Amino acid sequence: MRGCRRRRRRSLLKRVYTMPVAKMPQAKEYLRRMRERLTDDKVSHCVFTAEYLSSFAPSLGIDHDESVTAGLLHDFCRDLSKEEMLEQARYYRLPLSESQMQKPSLLHGPVSAEVCKQEFGVSEDVYQAIYWHTTGRPGLEMLGQALYVADFAEPTRKFHEAAQAREIVRRKGFDDAVLYVAEMKLAFCRNKEVIDPNTQAFLIWLKTRKQAQNTTPSRP
Repeated sequence: MRGCRRRRRRSLLKRVYTMPVAKMPQAKEYLRRMRERLTDDKVSHCVFTAEYLSSFAPSLGIDHDESVTAGLLHDFCRDLSKEEMLEQARYYRLPLSESQMQKPSLLHGPVSAEVCKQEFGVSEDVYQAIYWHTTGRPGLEMLGQALYVADFAEPTRKFHEAAQAREIVRRKGFDDAVLYVAEMKLAFCRNKEVIDPNTQAFLIWLKTRKQAQNTTPSRP
């Protein structure tokens, strides 16, 4: 069984390196550095996130290279231990919420954003997208919202809610998809009894935006 899983992972990783996003000029260096820090499964997830994100980014007016960069690097520090995550957060003087202290993995977005800004010089839009991709926040820019959805719904995610999110992107559009993902994430957090306040605030902001869109009178 373990041998079969290893073979599947190796096969998936080989496929990853033939995907279009892996051929972006900077991608080779990103992938090399990712392999030094992340498991093969995490590397594959990041590449599929970038590929999925770049597939719908143009329809949202998002720059292709920035969508690929955000997708590839969003989990750059995901495999740090709890102690390392907190150490890095303190090094970068990041604000720490009670939920992040309880569950330091919630810091992997902010820590990844800081490290990628320092090591790769990512743009402010990419920095913000990586920083908030786990929880979201009110007023999150479009690239951040798109990464938030792609991270949850990329095609190797096999749980039902991910498939449903992909279907909503296809059939109803992005605004409905990001609202659905935010609702699902909050439900997951409640089951785990650790809720980041930004997750709740982001969902409220999305619902308020949706309500405003629905009540705005159309022009004659």
